[in-house]
Amino acid sequence: MHLKIVALLMVLSCLGTVASLGDDKVSVSLYLAQNTPLPPETRHAPEKLSHRLHEVFGFKHYELLKTEEIDLASHWQQWVLPRKDFFIRLEPLPRTADQAPMLDYELYKDGFSVVKGKYEPREGTPLFINGPDFKQGQLVFVLEAR
Repeated sequence: MHLKIVALLMVLSCLGTVASLGDDKVSVSLYLAQNTPLPPETRHAPEKLSHRLHEVFGFKHYELLKTEEIDLASHWQQWVLPRKDFFIRLEPLPRTADQAPMLDYELYKDGFSVVKGKYEPREGTPLFINGPDFKQGQLVFVLEAR
């Protein structure tokens, strides 16, 4: 009986690992944070995310400018280029089946690297990356597990 329980737990844990490896994606979104009210036709940040962004950056409104999805199964560098002078490089790091996915990122401003880091995408834990001032506000990248 004890052996059957151990075998069942091993099978279920393997299935969970395989399922999680098949759907590893990260959403990369660029928001314009500002205090000026947004027109109704603009794409707003979801309410929960907007609240969290407000706690971090202090702006009242967050307009979604661009969003892309990065596949963590790929090992190619991927770039999100909202402007010529401001962009982010993303690269999924190689891993084994028992390792959590990791994403290497580097933010560039005026051709220079200004922020480097690694992000372990987990549900419910977005990464906020502060960008440069823009118009009456500030640009913000948000990386989220999907």
